[in-house]
This record gives sequence, C-alpha cells and structure tokens, in this order.
Amino acid sequence: MNVKRTTPTLNALLEQWRAAKQEEQAATRRRREIEDEIKVFIGFDERREDSVALPLDGGRVVITARLDRKVDAQLARQLAAENHLEDWLDRIFRWKPELEVRAWKKAPESVTQVFAPAITTKPGRATFALELKEKETEENGAA
Repeated sequence: MNVKRTTPTLNALLEQWRAAKQEEQAATRRRREIEDEIKVFIGFDERREDSVALPLDGGRVVITARLDRKVDAQLARQLAAENHLEDWLDRIFRWKPELEVRAWKKAPESVTQVFAPAITTKPGRATFALELKEKETEENGAA
C-alpha cells in the first residue's frame, strides 16, 4: 500500500512546538499544584530530609525531600587551613572542576593544548526559546 504523507511546513511544525510547549507548562504547573496539595494533606515537612511512601493502586508514590547545600570552596579551604583539617577536604567535599568557556577561548593555545586531553566535548541537546513579538499596533502605541 502506497500512502502519501504530507510534509508539514516549518511554520506548522513551529506552531505545533509552541502549542506542545504551552501544554507542557500548564501540565507542569498543575502537577506542582497537586503535589503541594498532597504535601499539605499529609503534613509533609520539606524543611528536613525525609521520604514517605503513599500507596497507589498497583504501586506507590514516594515523596522525598532533600536539602540543597552550596559550598563556598574558597572559605572551606581557608577554614581547613586555619584549623589544620586539610586532610578532611577530600573526604567530605567533592571538587568538581568546570570549564570556564570564555576564559578557555581567550587562553593561549599553548595552555589549551596542555589541558585539551582532560576535556571531553560532546553535543548537548539544542534548546528552544519562544520569543513573541508585540503586535505592531502595540509597538506603535496605537490601540
């Protein structure tokens, strides 16, 4: 059987993408509202690390609260040095080097060539952003 497929135009695909994005945002908002209602209903305290499992037909829903912690690396090193606790730094902290891309691009080739073997580069997922134009009448101040 030979089925002819209509090829969507780019504009049609972009419109479909925009509609899907709006649906996704609305679904995310609604899901978060429901999650907030559930937490209130069961008295779940997000201010402490904890988890609770709620029965659901065919399974369960697990709610887990985690506390986000940020480390001031410079201060941690300073405090370790002042208190002779340098040996603890690698035991209780992870040191995650990140590439400062702007500085990397400005660095001399003699420097980047040395460090290049330590860096793995692979394509990431492309991001999409919706930037709506104001209507011409709004731009001109007309009603």
